[in-house]
This record gives sequence, C-alpha cells and structure tokens, in this order.
Amino acid sequence: MNWQQMFDMSRTLAGAPGTAPAPGRPRQIMLRRAVSTAYYAMFHALCQSNADALVGVSPRGDGVALWTRAYRALDHRQAKDRLAPYISNGNPEIRNFASLFRNLQDQRHDADYNPRRVFIRFQVSVLIDRAEAATQAFSRMPVAERRALAVHLLLARNRS
Repeated sequence: MNWQQMFDMSRTLAGAPGTAPAPGRPRQIMLRRAVSTAYYAMFHALCQSNADALVGVSPRGDGVALWTRAYRALDHRQAKDRLAPYISNGNPEIRNFASLFRNLQDQRHDADYNPRRVFIRFQVSVLIDRAEAATQAFSRMPVAERRALAVHLLLARNRS
C-alpha cells in the first residue's frame, strides 16, 4: 500500500483545494470515504514502518515473507490502544502521530457507522492535511525510534 497515494486519494474524494472536485458541494459519501481513506493511509504507514524497522526496507528471499508478516501483524484496536500512552509522553513526532491516529480512527468510525454525522469539506481537508503532515514527520524519524515503537506495538508484554 502506498500511504502517500492514499492521502492524495482522500484529498481528491474531499474535493480539497488543488484537486479536481466534482461540480458543486461534495456528497457526504465522498467526504466519508475521504476520512476513511486518510485513516487507512495512517494505518498503512504505521504497518510499513513496523515492517521496515523490524525486517528492513528492501527484503529479499525469505525476508519478503517476514516483512509481509510484520506488516500484517498490527490490528486497528491494538494500534489505538498501544499508541495511547504516546499521546502524552515521548517523542513529539510520535505524540502527534498517536494523537491524530486516535482522532482519525474515531472520525473513521463515524464516517463508516454513524449515518447522522455530517462532514464538512473544509474540516475534512484540514484533518487530511494534519494527518499527512504527522505521518510524514513520523516516517522521517530515525529507524531506531521506529523500531522501538514497532516492538511496543507488536509484541505482547512479558507477564513474568
């Protein structure tokens, strides 16, 4: 998954400035899909970061299967729950990413499951921009910091 292209798609769906929106106001379904796609962009960026940090960016041979396994190891609730402590502590890039991830996951749930929720183009565009900026900053963090986060996200605590 190319998370950068997913952010581009979410902007297009929202009819954000600089895109070629359909004439008139965007339909709610387009804004809902924009929110959902932006969330999945963050989620897939996190999955990619985990796999890259733990297995390597360009694995070969058996490494490809290991990379895919690491990529697929994170689920949505686990990501939200295990990122929660970082919202108030630690590296500012992780803090910002964790906070926006949680917010966007909540927004995505509304977009997908709350039929009464109304989305506004400007608010959706701002949310997309903030999420992309946080994801870009997160992806530029040193691999050692992203590796430590990946271990925290993917490995269960030792209960002994």
